[in-house]
Amino acid sequence: MDIVLIRHTPVQAAPGLCYGVTDLPLAATASRDIEEVLRDLRAVDDVVSSPATRCRRLAEAIAARDQCGLRIAPALRELDFGAWEGLPWDAIDRRESDPWAEDPWNRAPPGGESESALWRRLQGWLADSTPPPQGRVAIVAHGGPLRLLRCHFEGRRLEDRWSASVALGSVVELQWPDGVPWAVHDTPGSLVSSDFWR
Repeated sequence: MDIVLIRHTPVQAAPGLCYGVTDLPLAATASRDIEEVLRDLRAVDDVVSSPATRCRRLAEAIAARDQCGLRIAPALRELDFGAWEGLPWDAIDRRESDPWAEDPWNRAPPGGESESALWRRLQGWLADSTPPPQGRVAIVAHGGPLRLLRCHFEGRRLEDRWSASVALGSVVELQWPDGVPWAVHDTPGSLVSSDFWR
């Protein structure tokens, strides 16, 4: 089984804008950007996508090209920045943003969610996905979820997630001839259980 992690292409947004769950449109270059992703992506057997428009457009293009199924997974949505959504980062009170930036795993923006809450959401999705899809599966999502999923599937500690980033419009191919490693990380760096998707 192969898992292909794909981040959405660039969005239409002012530089320095804070956005997570906000459903922003894709950039004016979207058609070209999506074509570039398709050009470099080998055919897949199944597509799973965040519900956000910026992910769905790419996911729909992949599913149409490869004539395969497309499933929408709400758990793949980006981190919720709460009251900060749609604000320029430099307009956010540093007395709130600085403590959050020091520990985003445990702290959440006002009315938003922490990275640990995002991980719990992804854990629930992974558990509900058993038995998992087969063949080559494309997961189209956002920077936050993809960092955590990449650590998960590669067996990395979650505290190393910032070294597992996926750039906009980029594809990361993960291959396992004998099954997909399944590891549930309860907190950064703690491996709770190990099994295999077969």
